[in-house]
Amino acid sequence: MKFNQIHLLCIAAALALAGCKNTEVPLNSQVELPETFTQDAAAKGDADIGAWWQQWNDPVLSGLIAQGLAQGHDVKIAVSRLNEARAVAGAARADLGPTVGLSGKAMANYSQMDNPLDSNARALLSRYPQTSSLNDDTIDSQSTTLYGGLTASWEPDIFGKKRSDADAARYAALGQQELAYGAQMLVAGDIADNYFKARAAQGRLKTADQTVATLRRMVRYIEGRFKAGHVSGYEVNEAKVQLTAAEAKRATIAAEYAAYVRSIAVLTGNVPQTFTLPESSIDALAHQPSAPGGQTPQGLLERRPDLRAQAAQVNAYAAKFASAKADLLPRFTISFMGQGGRIGVDGDRSLTGWASLLSVGIQTPLFTNGRIKANIKAADARLQTALLEYDKRLLTALGEVDSAYQGVESLSRQTELLQTAHNQAARHAADTEKMFRNGYKTLDVALKAHIAEGQMQENLISAQLARAQMLVSLYKALGGGWSK
Repeated sequence: MKFNQIHLLCIAAALALAGCKNTEVPLNSQVELPETFTQDAAAKGDADIGAWWQQWNDPVLSGLIAQGLAQGHDVKIAVSRLNEARAVAGAARADLGPTVGLSGKAMANYSQMDNPLDSNARALLSRYPQTSSLNDDTIDSQSTTLYGGLTASWEPDIFGKKRSDADAARYAALGQQELAYGAQMLVAGDIADNYFKARAAQGRLKTADQTVATLRRMVRYIEGRFKAGHVSGYEVNEAKVQLTAAEAKRATIAAEYAAYVRSIAVLTGNVPQTFTLPESSIDALAHQPSAPGGQTPQGLLERRPDLRAQAAQVNAYAAKFASAKADLLPRFTISFMGQGGRIGVDGDRSLTGWASLLSVGIQTPLFTNGRIKANIKAADARLQTALLEYDKRLLTALGEVDSAYQGVESLSRQTELLQTAHNQAARHAADTEKMFRNGYKTLDVALKAHIAEGQMQENLISAQLARAQMLVSLYKALGGGWSK
């Protein structure tokens, strides 16, 4: 009874010591975070950037992004890697506890051998019941063995090495979780980017068709004037060159549109050969939301997955540093083994027994030729590098946000001016067409006005696309586009 009490006291003491150690991994950034951004004064849009694509009110865009987040392979791959990291973290946590195992074995043995005794000895031994079996020509023997055992071992984490290893694995899993969120953000941004480029290509195709039709009218007109002797062959060839160039440009735009649609198919998990881009009643380029307001640098820290992942990596390296330092300290082990069994020989099963063993061990480094200290220095260097990388990433993120805000504002102004210029070009083309019909202008002047309008329309589409892409970049820079 006294021996069992000693066992319990040893185990309780080890448990108490193991529970006292925990890894502290504070994040000490050297970057002084500003209170506000400097280029967001004109930002009056919705502050909720979690599902920013819904602010376009385009059901096709929203549906494609929802499909990509649900069945896109980039997100699935990130989730699969997250599951792996969580499993590794679970294995590290499991190493904190004891291991218990059961063992058992059963054996049966039967043997037969010729009796080496002569007849006189057999006759003598047959008189006694205990040795009567020795009168046979053979001697038979059988035995059975049955035993089972219980083993348990535990390494109490008194100085926190295993806790630090578990923390490192846990932070690695948290970092992978942030990368999964980042995959959502990137997939949403890539789908939107290709969607806007596809819609812009559709608009450019429409403009290209109008330009080709206008240039064909121009060629017919110039050829008619050539036959009448009013122009030379130079003017005819010049008009044909312009037509051929416009047709070639249209073919390129059509190929670009098909490539954008195939990219959307891949991002949404669809087969490119059978995927078609649905039509939308919303002109996503002409009706764009305002830049999101109410954003702060502090919110950037809490929102951007890459910053959160880098912070988790810093914590992981801090935990690994603590684990490396713990190698200087002793390690303890507690082992228990208990076995019981029964042996039966020729039907006699009276031989039974039980044995147990409890051991407590300690292992401490005495001489490692500087290996442990070198590992500690390496772990500390990795931690300092991770901190520097965090600060660099933070500074980059702060710069990206203000650059994107400024880009959206400047492109908004550019789009407004180009919209005005296109309206003016459209009115000029319409007026020139009327003047031609009334005999005040020749047809080539009216056709050139229509071509100029088409060029202005293409410039406007390019500006609208650039603003939409910059707005998507702003949402990504702010960390929008993912959810738990």
